[in-house]
Amino acid sequence: MNANAPPKRRTLKRNAWKTSNPYVRLEQCLPLAISCYYIRDMSLYSHPGAGWSVRHWRREDYPQIEVIFRDCLKAFPWRRAERDEIIRLRQSLSANVAFVAEEKQAGVVGFLTLEQGKAYVPHVFVDRDWRLCGVGSGLLQVARNFVGRPLQLDVDVQNEAAIEAYTALGWRERARVGRDRNEQVRLVGP
Repeated sequence: MNANAPPKRRTLKRNAWKTSNPYVRLEQCLPLAISCYYIRDMSLYSHPGAGWSVRHWRREDYPQIEVIFRDCLKAFPWRRAERDEIIRLRQSLSANVAFVAEEKQAGVVGFLTLEQGKAYVPHVFVDRDWRLCGVGSGLLQVARNFVGRPLQLDVDVQNEAAIEAYTALGWRERARVGRDRNEQVRLVGP
């Protein structure tokens, strides 16, 4: 091999972030003013204008995740007992992939759990003060890119605002699941 020859260029394939290269920029997820990087143990997605970024969750994030979750549950009086919901959250965090959105001063401002094999999102919650800042969309974008296919999630039928928001973002209804107080709409992402 010639020592003066330029190095061979590598072409990156879709989902190249799964390779050993820790710095891979995915061109498909570059909306205006938003950077999306897959960097191991660092930010997976950032929104410089709003100051938050998405990364994999760590155990020390749990207290903030639970505070956000409990606060959000207050808006859903039709849900099961809080204790049962917390148990489900803990099980989901321990058994699945999870991401958090974090801002330097505020800490964790949102989180998402992901059943990777099913491309199913059991939990996506954003702190009340950080809603309408793109945090939920950012978390969903990272999850979508992580599994490489459209996501599915369930929304309580009583949560009409969330259903309208998802529909506006291109999600579509696939089915209705559950009954009575526990009825949900299964949505499939774009």
